[in-house]
Amino acid sequence: MSETEVNIYALDAAYKPFPTFEDWASRTTVDTVRWNRYNSSLESRRQLAPDVLARAREIAKRAAAIDTGAIEGLYEVDRGFTYSVAFETTAWESALAQKGDQVKSLFEAQLHAYDYVLDLATKAEPISEAAVRKLHEVVCAAQPTYRVMTAIGPQEQALPKGQYKALPNHVRTRKGTDHSYAPVDVTPAEMARFTNEVRTEAFLAAHPVLQASYAHYAFVVIHPFADGNGRVARALASAFTYRAISMPIVIFSEQKNTYLDALEAGDAGDYQMFVDFILARSLDTIKLVDESVLSALSPSAGESIAAIGSLYVTKGGYTHEQVDQAGERLVKALSAEISRAISPLPAKKVSATCSIAKGTYTVSDPSYRAQLGLATFLQLALSTPAPAAASVLVTYQAWLPRDAAGDDDILLKNAQTGEAFPARMDEVVPAISGVLQLRLGMHADRVVAQLLHQLKTLAEKAFGTRR
Repeated sequence: MSETEVNIYALDAAYKPFPTFEDWASRTTVDTVRWNRYNSSLESRRQLAPDVLARAREIAKRAAAIDTGAIEGLYEVDRGFTYSVAFETTAWESALAQKGDQVKSLFEAQLHAYDYVLDLATKAEPISEAAVRKLHEVVCAAQPTYRVMTAIGPQEQALPKGQYKALPNHVRTRKGTDHSYAPVDVTPAEMARFTNEVRTEAFLAAHPVLQASYAHYAFVVIHPFADGNGRVARALASAFTYRAISMPIVIFSEQKNTYLDALEAGDAGDYQMFVDFILARSLDTIKLVDESVLSALSPSAGESIAAIGSLYVTKGGYTHEQVDQAGERLVKALSAEISRAISPLPAKKVSATCSIAKGTYTVSDPSYRAQLGLATFLQLALSTPAPAAASVLVTYQAWLPRDAAGDDDILLKNAQTGEAFPARMDEVVPAISGVLQLRLGMHADRVVAQLLHQLKTLAEKAFGTRR
């Protein structure tokens, strides 16, 4: 007998069978207060948005599916990658593709495995050996081979799917010690005992955390398949939380060491640590789903940003800066026309000034506004010297449409008379139109003429009082 055969014989002999469920339940407890508190918060959301809740559970399933392969070292993930795949963000397919076709295939197979256990849970069928073998087929569908340690080193061999192991699969642990799983010849009997245990009345009546933790632990103690046992165990455990709360158990790859510590504690007879671990991960999943629901029901950040952004663009597609510039362009255009109109006036008889100033003024119509910051306005002053001293003043303010479209008017408001000169936005933007220029010229001539008439009347009165 070779040294290798002696070691295998010794490892087979060291196999410690998994406990009965009765033993497991008698030595463990579940913090039902925390379980109920977390679950009740989720239950309160159920009536609000069933479609949103379904989407949140899908996110949890995708997170479980992508990280279950990473726990086995089939590929690496980080929080950002898991988040992207779970939430199906814009770039998730690209991120997954960057890891290669094999990772994509593994993820899809693992996703199908959680769908399979969800189907088992929905049908409420007892866990059978046939179902477990089928689950192994599904979860390992994308894995053609597995690594085997032989006398000449590691070798890749075809992975038999849905079939119990034909070769020992004892392992060297993280701590460098050998760990025994069920011997090949014992595996069928142990799997029969396993499925009998999870069909007992006591098991079926137990808390889902006790069910999930026991099923997971007992299964990995046996390690019935050549490879893929961890992925099967995590999916199988989720069958019981699916039945209870319609969601899987999400174990992230970053929790691997804590996960293995809890399993090793179970091997040493401390089952409580693994029950607590499964409870914690179940509660994490509940809160993940709950937070997903709350986030989905909350106003979208993107929509809010878009809405805020829309406040800075009018219904006609103009920015408020463009509207302000249009108002200033119109004031300056009228100023130029008025300056032209007053240029022929005899300076010795009539003093005329047309100026543009900056300041503030009140716009009384709520559908209009002044320019942002200091507004531009126009002042025209005419005066006559003594002995017929008189003066008149007109001020034009630009009233800008608050939510401007092309056919909305900018108003040049005469602050003294209330008269408004209208100009459509599309007559001013991007430049003063030819027709508007003509109108501005006529308006300027008319205003100057009217002011001169007022000035004449005032000058006559002033001259009359001095005679």
